[in-house]
Parts: sequence; C-alpha cells; structure tokens
Amino acid sequence: MVVEKAKEINLKSNSNKEFLLIHGYTGSPTDFNNLASYLHKKFDANVRIPLLKGHGTKIEDLDNLGYEDFLEQVEEELKKDLAKGRKIVLGGYSFGGMLALYLASKYPVEGVVDIVTPYSLKWYFNIPLIFLLIKMKKYWKKHITEKERTLRKNAFRYEQMHSNGIFIIKKMNSLLKKSLRRITCPSLTIHAYGDVFSTSYTGEEINRDIGSQIKKLIIFNAHGHQLFYSNITKHLYHEVSDFIHKNKLFEDKKPKKVSAIVPSYNEGPRIEKVLRVLTKTKILDEIIVVDDGSSDNTEEIVKKFKKVKYLKNIKNVGKGDSMNRGVMNTKSEIIFFCDADVSGLTSRIVEETIKPVLRGETDMFIAIRGNTMQKAVKLFAINSGERALRREVWENLPSFYKHGFRIEAGLNHYAKKYGKGFESKTFSHSQPLKEKKYGFVEGTYQRWKMNLEVVEAWISCLFMGNYLKKH
Repeated sequence: MVVEKAKEINLKSNSNKEFLLIHGYTGSPTDFNNLASYLHKKFDANVRIPLLKGHGTKIEDLDNLGYEDFLEQVEEELKKDLAKGRKIVLGGYSFGGMLALYLASKYPVEGVVDIVTPYSLKWYFNIPLIFLLIKMKKYWKKHITEKERTLRKNAFRYEQMHSNGIFIIKKMNSLLKKSLRRITCPSLTIHAYGDVFSTSYTGEEINRDIGSQIKKLIIFNAHGHQLFYSNITKHLYHEVSDFIHKNKLFEDKKPKKVSAIVPSYNEGPRIEKVLRVLTKTKILDEIIVVDDGSSDNTEEIVKKFKKVKYLKNIKNVGKGDSMNRGVMNTKSEIIFFCDADVSGLTSRIVEETIKPVLRGETDMFIAIRGNTMQKAVKLFAINSGERALRREVWENLPSFYKHGFRIEAGLNHYAKKYGKGFESKTFSHSQPLKEKKYGFVEGTYQRWKMNLEVVEAWISCLFMGNYLKKH
C-alpha cells in the first residue's frame, strides 16, 4: 500500500496550462517540496506530479523495474494530457530530470526544466570494482544530514538507494546523449557545484548539448543533491517562475507561417496541375515558384496564378540553389518543398506532410511517392522532393548540400543526426520518368547525373558530415 504522504499530487485549474513534474528515483512527489503549490498559484496552472511505479511502498518493489517502466509510464501521462489540448511545461528532479529531457526531445511541450540531473556521473561511479560491489549489495543506506532530515519530516523518500539506480541512470544517459540535440523548446538547467552524484560541469554539458535556441543554465554554489530542501529553496522557485514568465511559455504564440517552394526547370507542361492544388491548399500562407532559367512557357503558366510569387534565375543553377533562393525570399518558419512535375498531388497530401512539422512532432516530414522504384527501395524513397521542414533545418544545413541533387540526401542526414529526425509516409502521387520527359538519350543522361550527385552527397554524409557542419 502506498504511504499517504507519497501519493501523487494533482492540483487542478480551469486553464489549459500544465506543469508535469517528475520526481527522482527512490523519491516521491514530495521531492519538489512546495513547488507544485507555488506554480499552481503563480500561473493558475494544473500541476501534476505522478508517483513513479514501485515507489511509495517498500524498497523491494523496485527490484524488477528498469528505466523503460518509468519512461513508459510518464510518456503515457504526457500523451494523455497533450491530447486534452494542454500547454505543458515538463520538469524533473534528478532521475526525473532525465525523463523530462528525453520526453521534451520527442513531444511538442512548451518548455522543460531539469534540476540536478546526473548527466555526467562522478569518476568513482565508473570504476569496474564499484559495479561489482553494487551488484553484491542491493540496498545502500543514504547519507542524510540532520538539517535535511528535519526539513523533510513531512516528505517521503526511501532511506536506502537501490543498486539498480546506477544502471538505470547510465542507460538513460545513453538515450540522452542521442536526444538532447533534438530539444527545441526553451530549456532551463539548474545544477549545484557540490552535487554528490554528478560532476561539477554536468550542468554545462547538458546546456551545451541541448539543441534549443532558448536555454539557460543556473549553477548554485550549494552542496548536496536535494536543492528543494536547502537554504536556496525560495530562490530556486523564483528562478523557475522567472524563466517561464520571461520566455512567455504559456502565452499564445503567433501562428507559424508555411511557404511552399516549387523549383522548376522547363516544366511548363506539368507545373499548372501542381499549382492548382497548392493554391487551393488552405494551410499554405505563400507559394513561391523558382524558375531555374527555363526556356519553355513556365513563366506564362505561373503568372496565371495571381497569388503565386514568381522568381526566375538568369541561368540554370540547379535544384538545390533554386530551393535556397526560394527560402531566402520568405520569412516563413515552415517550408514545404514540392517538385513541379509531380502528378496526383492533392491538398490532403500537402496538409498531411506539413502538419507533423507544424505541431513540432518532427523536424522534417517526407511525402514518399507511389512510384514503383520508390516503393521498392527505401533509400530512393526518402529522396522525394515533397517534404516539409523547419526553417532552422535548412539554415543549419551546410552549403555543400544546397547544390544540384545533393539536397535531399543532405537534408535527410542532417535532420536525423543533428535534429529531431524525420518521419515519412507513402502517398499515391508520382513523378514521371526523366526518359519520358526528355527522351531516352537526354533522360538517361539526366538520371545518371542525378544519381551521381546523390551518391556524392551520401558519401560526404558518411565521411565528412561533422567537418562540413563545422565549416
């Protein structure tokens, strides 16, 4: 049976604002002291601190639980509350900070706060002999000062640390090292120089690795792991609320604009059908055609559509450069690229491609075409020209890839390695063969030229990716 003072905290409000806080391993919702009440009153927000599985009873109930059990539990809580339309700020203390950071890398939350997260453990936790000792002894008595014990008289936590804790933390850190860069929401990292579990530079490492453009690091000159029961408690509350207030995490944000960019070269016979679909698609705020020096009637066709912005290159410079010119001529936060020669495109396909990016679920979404070759070979399929992405992905992509047909392979690599990654779905639209468009000889030449540029991009991603990113 769960101890009364270890039960979950659920402070309700009529607003759609929510703080979802996650306590530490062998702790309880009381790990945060009175932070829940403070935030509830300060922001008129719902505040939830669920009790992690196996906690609040006896230490033996943690014997068979791994990090996956806790992650799955909190992830379900988060998904349920997001489905209610709530604006959620995630917060976590210690191991809970690890869970909060990981979930912030996957879901569209308003912000994330992690407090004394053991991202980089002290050196002695990495000695092989220590792991042998830990395996031999399951429960280890915690060192608690009399002052902390007095402050925590109404709080619950186990008097012992479970030996599984060190292994759980190490496994979570492996996940975090791959996912911190995918956090794009505002983040606040709070740490202490005198933390007993992690190194003095842990806070700097977390702050460095997080991908968000809005992030703040606060390191207190304090000793111990539990900052919520110390002489800086009120200061800690203030720093959390100040970060949320200054960054307007709960305020309604201005809707993100979406621009469609259509690179085109001698696509007069095909581009009209594409533009008819795009001009009827309500999710698009702007449509830009970049004519890459066409010699056919492309300009005449495009100018039939009064809402379409038309740009023409003086000479043919290639697909990647044309796409880049389109991006440079819009301020939209979300970009939808579309080839000018696709058939079977619908507004539904366009919207289903854009919405996951608009909601912040992924950095890029690729609409895979229904062509036979693309259905058969995934590597070809994900080079589809129909894709939506966050503007930052394009801006962070090295210029090497913004030329010719290197572009899609470059975007795929960088979104996956340095961002939240990309998702894809196969739709019914398709693209005509180059041999059909240009004739067998010219079409074959164009196909092999494209294939060679794609291979060049793949090779550079494998062997020169980090170098190109830095330069």
